[in-house]
Amino acid sequence: MVYRYFIAVLLASIPFWLIGHTAELPLPIDLPASSLMAFTPALLALLFVRIEKGPGAAKALLARSFDWNRVPRRHWFLVAFLFMPVTLALSYAILRLMGAEIPDPQIPLLAIPLFFLMFFTAALGEEIGWQGYAYDRLMAGRTAIGATFILALVWLAWHVVPYFQTGRSLEWIVWHCLVTILLRVVTVWLYVNGGRSVFIAALFHTMSNVAFFLFPVYGSHYDPAVTFVPLALACAGIVFLWSPRTLAHFRYTRED
Repeated sequence: MVYRYFIAVLLASIPFWLIGHTAELPLPIDLPASSLMAFTPALLALLFVRIEKGPGAAKALLARSFDWNRVPRRHWFLVAFLFMPVTLALSYAILRLMGAEIPDPQIPLLAIPLFFLMFFTAALGEEIGWQGYAYDRLMAGRTAIGATFILALVWLAWHVVPYFQTGRSLEWIVWHCLVTILLRVVTVWLYVNGGRSVFIAALFHTMSNVAFFLFPVYGSHYDPAVTFVPLALACAGIVFLWSPRTLAHFRYTRED
């Protein structure tokens, strides 16, 4: 059923991809109109769950939008909130050290809460489907990293058309595709360590977008090839320290 779900999401997104070729969103950031497809994963997940288990299960899945009580240790909220802002800050420092002509950060403080609300709403539209519905079903008979890789490829395929609609170069798109795969690794890591909370996955997703689009001026000068380096190192550390089988068993946990 999960592969039918993936196909349904891709097919339902085609009209939005077509809209993205002819329309632009009235925003100061480089966000194609096809990004309005963000709610298709959640809507279809709710439909599939209703078909599989009835309306009560669909309501339960929707309620996971704010399931922060699942998170067993509160420090995971801080990790989800700061992970990508810190990663993008490192990327900025690397670009400066490389001698790149990059402006000083000009973060519009009033825009930050608006961006957070906008991106959090969209993140729930995705993560209710990707993590809340699809990931747990992909885990059947697979390791966590195996399920993550499948989900990351589907997520990437879903994003490719909007990436091209940004007007970026092919090199930029390729590097950002690699960043996209790594972001799903971090999302799953936070999800499984956060008690399978959809909220914490959406929080990380939100802060990733907020960080991207404020780098350093409404997303200007973001270089995915540079961001890939600290992000890849972080993901390698995650897979090594928390085990590719589960992404949840810290290698150096002390036994009582």
